[in-house]
Amino acid sequence: MPLKIDRATVFLYKIQDSMREDKAGNQDFELILEKFTGSIRAQVLGRGLERRGIDPEDIIQEVRIRLWKRFGNEKKVVNPSSYIKKVVGSVLIDQLRKSRAEEKLLRQAMQKNLEEEKPPADREAEEFLRRTIEEAVDSLIESRRQVVKLFLLNLTVEEISSALRWSHDKTRNLLYRGLSDLRIALKKRGVEYED
Repeated sequence: MPLKIDRATVFLYKIQDSMREDKAGNQDFELILEKFTGSIRAQVLGRGLERRGIDPEDIIQEVRIRLWKRFGNEKKVVNPSSYIKKVVGSVLIDQLRKSRAEEKLLRQAMQKNLEEEKPPADREAEEFLRRTIEEAVDSLIESRRQVVKLFLLNLTVEEISSALRWSHDKTRNLLYRGLSDLRIALKKRGVEYED
């Protein structure tokens, strides 16, 4: 006599199989997470994220979530160490982009507040001063102009020498001479300041 299986029984078997697969996937996830937790932590902590205001524990948690989603949907990952490294890199990049976007929005809001607080006369004076400094810098000889412009962008002597591929001494000397020339050019334009 043939064995008859109704739809409810077939459905029940499918649910049991699915539960076994989920349990196997969770076991794979737990084993891989246990094996690579130290590596994940080292990759994240070695980036100096605290200086950018990013909590490394948030990054580690996001990596775990992405790994859990991956192992929940797929049975096997061929090369887990390589895959985990890619996930960590992806999470770091996403978080850095998010952090930069937030910083940019914050700077824009702060700039807008500063501009709103300034009376129109102050804004005009500031714009006049900016144009006067630009004209004075543009009046410098080429080599000194390059160094002074980079210095006014808050680059250090080391960064400037590296960017221009000049020696440290050459860069420093051109900067000092350029700043001296700038001071004279500004004085001719009626702008004096104290060091």
